[in-house]
Amino acid sequence: MRTISQLLLTFLLNACWQIPLIAALASFCGWLLRHSAPRYRHVLWVAALVLSFLLPAITSSRILHDGIEAATAPQQAVVIEQGTVKPDDLTLLAQATTPVTTTSAIQLSRNLAASLILLYFVFLSYRAYKITRAWKTTRAIKRTAFAIEMSEAVGAIVAKCQTRIGSRRVRILCSDSIPVPITIGLLQPLIILPEQLLKEGNTDLLTSAIGHEFIHIARRDYILNLIYELIYLPLSFNPAAAVLSRRIKQTRELCCDELVAERVLDAHVYARSLVKLAGAAPPLRRLSITTTVGIADADILEVRIMSLLSKPKLDTRWKKLLLIGVSLLLVLPCIAAASFALRFDIAALAASGGQEKEAQAEKEKQERESNEIRERKEEAERRAKREFNEAEDEGLIRHREEEMKTMALMQSALVRLAKISMEQAIQIATSQQPGKVLECSLNGEHWEGPGKLAKDGQVFYHVVIFSDDEANPVKTHVLVNAIDGTIFKVGRELPHDE
Repeated sequence: MRTISQLLLTFLLNACWQIPLIAALASFCGWLLRHSAPRYRHVLWVAALVLSFLLPAITSSRILHDGIEAATAPQQAVVIEQGTVKPDDLTLLAQATTPVTTTSAIQLSRNLAASLILLYFVFLSYRAYKITRAWKTTRAIKRTAFAIEMSEAVGAIVAKCQTRIGSRRVRILCSDSIPVPITIGLLQPLIILPEQLLKEGNTDLLTSAIGHEFIHIARRDYILNLIYELIYLPLSFNPAAAVLSRRIKQTRELCCDELVAERVLDAHVYARSLVKLAGAAPPLRRLSITTTVGIADADILEVRIMSLLSKPKLDTRWKKLLLIGVSLLLVLPCIAAASFALRFDIAALAASGGQEKEAQAEKEKQERESNEIRERKEEAERRAKREFNEAEDEGLIRHREEEMKTMALMQSALVRLAKISMEQAIQIATSQQPGKVLECSLNGEHWEGPGKLAKDGQVFYHVVIFSDDEANPVKTHVLVNAIDGTIFKVGRELPHDE
C-alpha cells in the first residue's frame, strides 16, 4: 500500500510541472502550424494530451523501481585479516564496496501524504460524477428522441452527404430537447437533429448540420472523445490539462468544418450556416462536460469562420520540414524532462508497544555489529600503515606492493561475484550456530590468476562464532556460500586446541 501511495504521489508531483511544460511546447508548436491544415494541429494536441499522461507515469514508475532496487541491493563489506595494504589500495577497496546513491526523494509525512491522496480522489470522484451525469443526460436524450418522416428534400440532403463523405447509413432522429445537432453512439451512431431545425426547412442549414455530423461519424469522433475524456480524467486536477482538452475539441471542429467545406458545401455558404447553428447553442453547454459531439462543441466561432475563408499557404516541402521540426520540438524536451523527475518518499509509521522495542533492539544490534566490523577494518588499516612505514628493505616493499595489488584485485573480484551481503551471511551462520560473531571475511578458493577465479573456484564467507556457553565455550568456523547462501562446511575449535 505504501508503494502504491508513493507511486501515485510521485505521478502527481511530476504531473504538476511536466503537464504545463508539454502544454507550453504544444502551444508554441500550434503557433508554428497556424497556417497549416487544422488536422495537423488536432494531432498535435492529441499527442500532447497522451504525453501528459505517459511522461509522469513512465518517469514515476522508473524512479520508484530504481529506488526499490537501490534499497534491496546487497552492500558488500571486505575485512582484511592478514597482509600489508597501502592507504591508496584501501581507498580503492572502500570505493568498490560503496553503494551508488539514487535520486534524492522529497520526504513527506504519512499524514500529509494521506491528505493529498484523499484530496486527489475527492476531486477525481467529482470529475467522474460529472462525466456520469453527462452520460445519463445523453441516454435521456436518446430515449426521448423520435424517428422523423423524412421528406423528399431531407432525404436528398442525407443521400448527398452520404455519397460525398462516404459514410455508412446512419439513423437520423429528432428531439425537441436539444438546440443544436448532436451525434451519439459507440457501435451504432445516431444523428439527432433539433425539431426546430427541421421545421424551418432551410436547405443550407440542414445540409451544413447533417454534413457536419456525418463527418463526426466518419472520423469516429464520438468514441475518440470518450477515450480523450478518460485520459484527461486523472490529469484534470492540473489547469494545463484542461487547456489541452479544450484545444482538442476546438481543432476537432475545425477539422470537421474543413471537410464539410471540401466535400459538401461551399465554404461561404457553410460559414453563414455555421454562424446560425453555433449561435443557437447556449454558452454554458459549449464549456461543460459532455459525452456527445456536435457542431457547437467549440467556443471559437470567429476562428472557425476565418479558418473556412482562408486557405493554407505552405507548400509541400516546407510543410514536411515544419512537421518534422514540430515533432522534434515536442518530443525531445519531454525526453529530457524525464531525467529531472522527482520522487516522494513517505515516512513509515513507527511500531507501537512491544514491536517498537523489538525494532529498536534489532536496530541497536545491527549498529553494534556494524561498529565491530568497522573497528576491525580500521585496525587492519592501522596495522597495514604501520607495517608499511616500518619496512626498510626496498625489495620487500616492492614485493608487498605487488602482493597488495593482487589482494585488491582478488577482493574486488570476490565483491563482484558475491550475491549475498556480509550481514546476510552472518544471519545464515548464526541461524545454524547461535553465538557471538567474532569475525567474518569474504574469501575465495582455486584462483586461476590475479583477480581471476578458476571455473571450479568457490566464493564464501568465513564466519567465526563463539558460543555463549561459559562452562564449555566453543569457537565454530562456518563457511557460507556467497552466491546461493548455503552452508557447505562447519568446523568446531575446542578450548584445548588453542
